[in-house]
Amino acid sequence: MLSIASGCGEGAARHDTVRVAVASNFAPTLERIAALFEEDTGIRIEASSGSTGKLYAQIENGAPIDVFLAADDLRPALLIEAGLAREEGRVTYALGRLALYAPGLDLAARGPAVLEQALFEHFAVANPDTAPYGRAALEVLEALGLSERCAGRLVFGENIAQAQQFVESGSAELGLIALSLLAGADPASYWPVPPDMHRPIRQDAVLLERAASKAEARRFLAYLGTESARELIEAAGYGATASAPRATLAGRGRELWPPILLTLRLAATSTLVLLLVGTPLAWWLATSRARVRPGVEALTALPLVLPPTVLGFYLLVLLGPKGPVGAAWEGIGGARLVFSFPGLVIGSVLFSLPFVVQPLQNAFRDIGARPLEVAATLRAAPLDRFFHVVVPLARPAFLTATTLGFAHTVGEFGVVLMIGGNIPGRTQVISIAIYDHVEMLEYGKAHLLSAGMLLFAFLVFFIVYGLNRAFEAPRP
Repeated sequence: MLSIASGCGEGAARHDTVRVAVASNFAPTLERIAALFEEDTGIRIEASSGSTGKLYAQIENGAPIDVFLAADDLRPALLIEAGLAREEGRVTYALGRLALYAPGLDLAARGPAVLEQALFEHFAVANPDTAPYGRAALEVLEALGLSERCAGRLVFGENIAQAQQFVESGSAELGLIALSLLAGADPASYWPVPPDMHRPIRQDAVLLERAASKAEARRFLAYLGTESARELIEAAGYGATASAPRATLAGRGRELWPPILLTLRLAATSTLVLLLVGTPLAWWLATSRARVRPGVEALTALPLVLPPTVLGFYLLVLLGPKGPVGAAWEGIGGARLVFSFPGLVIGSVLFSLPFVVQPLQNAFRDIGARPLEVAATLRAAPLDRFFHVVVPLARPAFLTATTLGFAHTVGEFGVVLMIGGNIPGRTQVISIAIYDHVEMLEYGKAHLLSAGMLLFAFLVFFIVYGLNRAFEAPRP
């Protein structure tokens, strides 16, 4: 049977097994093809799915893979240039197709005319700098003469699947996504884009030079061209293969400073909100004996163990225009929260909350009741007792909480990507910019930003440990 995993596995391959690294968009189709291939040949397909850029980086660094099924034709070409694969082991197995998609609209009848009316706020596409589907989407808008009208409304998913997710959640009213992702969707909800409106999205497969099962891998590559496999590929929404010019990564020369400045602004704003919200919450958790306190404490600590993408997904659902919070907010005239700076702040505050609350809660608990009782006998009001007794005694904890809250926000990726998309100058923070530079093979810029983050993380811990040591009570 086919085994799909995230990323490239390790270990020795059996000679009756072909290890395939497959782009996420083709993974469901590969599963059906692999079942037929195994039934016909007895050879097992073991697949690892992920973004083409991530899989390429893993293969380049020695991942034990026999065949690479990319979502473009550039990465296979680069592997051939690097001597990791051969041209004779390269085939075009599918041509990607696009569809204009908007649940609830009769696109089958109206087609791109809905774009001319501009009755939408956000339009989702894959990131054109890293995804061939995103570049093709911009070419479609250009062919329709709608590039300028849609420019300020575009939101970028990190891949074509995330662009679809933005549309499904209602965060974007419509989008240009892969036709292969719409199997089972209402035919009225999408308009297949004619292939001649953009350059072919050629998806190439390549046999790797270090393949452990070369004979079996060649049989699998040949099987992709059989009538049985072609029927499954075309039924999944892909076009018939044809020759096409080799693709290039058309990066648009993004500057390094905009994501840095946006990240610092987000971290500063979120830290301020965290201190305003986290301080009374930490005080209540440290002093309350209410029965609900363990539940509130558990909810506060959830982000410590919860994957960021899980929190980001539910925030996307809640804050989107179809979610209870987003719908209520927009109902009273508020601006859309997803794909906005306020939305990023909400996500960052929730994800970094335990890093601020827990140091303060522990400090407040350690102070105990005695200093406050003494202040009360001197007729100090409750607020006076807090600001003139508790805050000075907990000063080291406030410094630690501020530093950790700021640093954790700077390094956030999953939550920000989910609710903010990847919009340069608006929601693209440092961590997302690094990911994009790696996908675009701009390792120099990725190294520069990553080294800055590494130095920043070291300085954060250096400051925290230094401050804690400075505030330690002298030993007798």
